[in-house]
Amino acid sequence: MGGIPFTSRACAACKKRKIKCDLEKPECSSCVKRGGTPCPGYHDRDFIHHKFEPRRVRNAETKRPGPQRVRQLESLALPACFNMSAEARTQLFATYMHTFFASNPSLNGRVDSWYLLMARFPTLTGKSDLLDRSVIGLVSVYLGKKTRDGRLAHHGFEIYNSALHAMLQILQGNRPPTATTLYSAIVFQTYETMGLSETLWRNCLTHIQGATAMLKQHDYTRGDQALIDAILRRHKWATAMFTLNTPYSMQVDEECLNLGRKESPPHDDREHACHALLQRCFNLEARVHVDWLHMSAHRLDGIPTPCSRRNLGQEPSMLPLDPDLAPYNIESLEAAKIYLLFWVASLVIRRVIYQTETHLMRGPDPSRMVFYAREICRSVAYLMQPENRMSSGQILILGLSQASKCYIDCGDKAEFEWCQAIYPFIAASGFGIASLMGQMEWKFWNAAQSQPRGSLLLLPEAVHVSSI
Repeated sequence: MGGIPFTSRACAACKKRKIKCDLEKPECSSCVKRGGTPCPGYHDRDFIHHKFEPRRVRNAETKRPGPQRVRQLESLALPACFNMSAEARTQLFATYMHTFFASNPSLNGRVDSWYLLMARFPTLTGKSDLLDRSVIGLVSVYLGKKTRDGRLAHHGFEIYNSALHAMLQILQGNRPPTATTLYSAIVFQTYETMGLSETLWRNCLTHIQGATAMLKQHDYTRGDQALIDAILRRHKWATAMFTLNTPYSMQVDEECLNLGRKESPPHDDREHACHALLQRCFNLEARVHVDWLHMSAHRLDGIPTPCSRRNLGQEPSMLPLDPDLAPYNIESLEAAKIYLLFWVASLVIRRVIYQTETHLMRGPDPSRMVFYAREICRSVAYLMQPENRMSSGQILILGLSQASKCYIDCGDKAEFEWCQAIYPFIAASGFGIASLMGQMEWKFWNAAQSQPRGSLLLLPEAVHVSSI
């Protein structure tokens, strides 16, 4: 019964050996007699796998591709010892794409850099053993956890470890970084955010530092610029998150965020330095608002519009805490994420102003920074809609972490606890790092409550690393 795939009804083993199969189920007699290797079972004779071949449209966007026959795919360059056929790996990848980026057919690479990277992966298979292993390892672990398939998750963990070993060999060989090497470093960062181990922060930091070192050596005049831009955006997100929100901020190399920028020389007069910092913040705030309100905002697809709480009330706990405060509905996910970035940037500036004025004993007014924190909270219900949440996980963590720190500064426990209640929903979507972020922010809260008003500003490094 052996023969051409999709025409023979034999089990997979008999097809491969091209021998007669008795078609007994669940195991054929030929496999049982051979022993040693269990019968792999019977597969449908006609099934679809997905080849995620990016389709170029206007503005170089990457659109969700359609399904194609598996025989059109290139095999992934993984060693045979993993016992995963090219068809199985392709099916796993297709399942990941339709699970992680579910229910949003309009998603494109401009809105979500992770989607762009994943959609480009099939065009790079077979070109880098490191990249093949890193992506399939991440996919297997994610799906294994999602479906509670411990065997698949463990299998993915082994593949991921082999990818780390492949990266080590490349680094030891002092070879210049290629686009696929940088791509793999970003995959490593993302893999670590899915976990919940005690070493998660340190592991993420290691990959961020490694990617930063490689990006400094990369020749940006060569290679696929769209791919490199997506890698840079993803890496800058990770760097910014660690700088703003973790106790490892002093260990992050921020050069990739401000290349070409000259820092102001240090000043011995602390009060003079604080006044200079305030002036820079006021100037930056004015520039951000002018650039945003008069040059950028009108180009987006609509503005945040207050809507009935019933419209976005599938999960009431995600609605703003104040019952009189309407959540925002926004016409597109791209516009929502850009508005959230504007609010985060404005809140960060306002927090620096508030803490600097506190240090100068001015008794600052927190209302401006609270306003931006509330704007962030009003966008949560929209971004956590089923069709948006997988592409909004990272930016929501960034926004909520800054809103939480605002409420720590103000001592507003009710709003702080509301922010913390959102993290479990984000973690349940596969971003395990959200749970650790919440734990760390509770340590910030407790540390702030033990400090007198007007004390030195609370930075992430104020909480001892060993206590995180």
